[in-house]
Amino acid sequence: MSSPERISILVLEDDPSFGGVMEDELRARGHAVTRVTTVAEAGERLREGGLDVALLDLQLPDGSGLDVLREIAAEQWPVEALVLTGHAEVPTALEAMRLGAYDYLSKPTRLDELQVQVEKAAEKARLRSENAVLRIRLRQQESVHGFVTDDPATRQMLSTLERAAPSPLPVLIQGETGTGKELLARALHDQSPRRPFPFVPINCAALPESLIESELFGHERGAFTGAVDRKTGLFEVATRGTVFLDEIGELTVSLQSRLLRVLETQEFFRVGGTRAVKVDVRVVSATNRDLRSEVESGRFREDLFYRLNGVQLRVPPLRERRGDITVLARHFLDQMGGRHMLEADALETLSSYDWPGNVRELQMVVQRAVVLSPGPQIRAADLPLEVRPRAAPRLLRHDMTLAEMEREYIETVLEKHDGHRGRTAEALGIDPKTLYNKLRTWGQPGGD
Repeated sequence: MSSPERISILVLEDDPSFGGVMEDELRARGHAVTRVTTVAEAGERLREGGLDVALLDLQLPDGSGLDVLREIAAEQWPVEALVLTGHAEVPTALEAMRLGAYDYLSKPTRLDELQVQVEKAAEKARLRSENAVLRIRLRQQESVHGFVTDDPATRQMLSTLERAAPSPLPVLIQGETGTGKELLARALHDQSPRRPFPFVPINCAALPESLIESELFGHERGAFTGAVDRKTGLFEVATRGTVFLDEIGELTVSLQSRLLRVLETQEFFRVGGTRAVKVDVRVVSATNRDLRSEVESGRFREDLFYRLNGVQLRVPPLRERRGDITVLARHFLDQMGGRHMLEADALETLSSYDWPGNVRELQMVVQRAVVLSPGPQIRAADLPLEVRPRAAPRLLRHDMTLAEMEREYIETVLEKHDGHRGRTAEALGIDPKTLYNKLRTWGQPGGD
């Protein structure tokens, strides 16, 4: 949070000299400050709400700042606490951190350090408050369980899904890989009268061409080599329920013909069979291809396309609904326990990336960051390199000396490794001391 922003601060300090200096300094920087001298007064002010940061002394006439911390945690107030401690109270300050304090400051406190810590704590309080509001809004808006969105166009698509779900019409879901097409198919099934019966997902791209007909429609004993028993096909397994044909555009033309007949007659023959098998299934299909273009090119049957396209749902890719990137990232953090928080630079990095793998890729990036980040705050540097913006390559001038070219190259590698001397030296194949000496010569000591 930048310093021009007004922060609402509670100062709990019974030393009139030290407390007065803090109050005056923070007000001079444009913040709203309330100073109290007892635990009881602090509790009353916290209950009024509207606070971003609480500066808490540990030793007070009627108790301890730890008592205030416990009340903040119990009431789940969206305020971050900074503990003010003398040198002899460091173990108590560590206990305060375990109770949820953002950090602690030793007395006497440098005013510039106080300002920086207050701003950082206020930024975390703001993010915590946004998360709480977001959870409430999503609970109110989430119509399809697990499909999280705050995007108007996507919400309109979900509204169409809700209206189509109770009908017997086939549904075609179009969207890129990783956008959540199977989640929508399950929602169609769960919100339909067919919910008590099977939902059978079939990935048409994953089944070998030689087996897909047998998988879909079953086979009779002896129909081909290895068919030692009758096999029930997935369409038969799904009777009275829903068949979800994922990657429908991958079906061969001959199988497209058989599928068309099943949709028209609700019956089929097992491979090698002579008796028609009647089924009652609803077909929901999905593809990451443009089926209209596939029809025009002759790779997909036009009559089958119209049979599948009773209702069409288009799932926008993540790059078309960038507002959902933050919403989804926080949702995935909640799924992993809610202990971690994305810092502003990490949110900016996630929002600027194009996400070719869509929601599935975002989920994996967030999960990886939670596992690998050194603490609960996830920063841009904790994210994989592929999602971080790449610095423009430095251009070497034709008139540069060898020493200048060496410096440009080393600084480029240092930037690539976020200023980490050890990793940079390893990448360059030189001793870390050699790298440090060169940086010091250039007036750039670097840092780990």
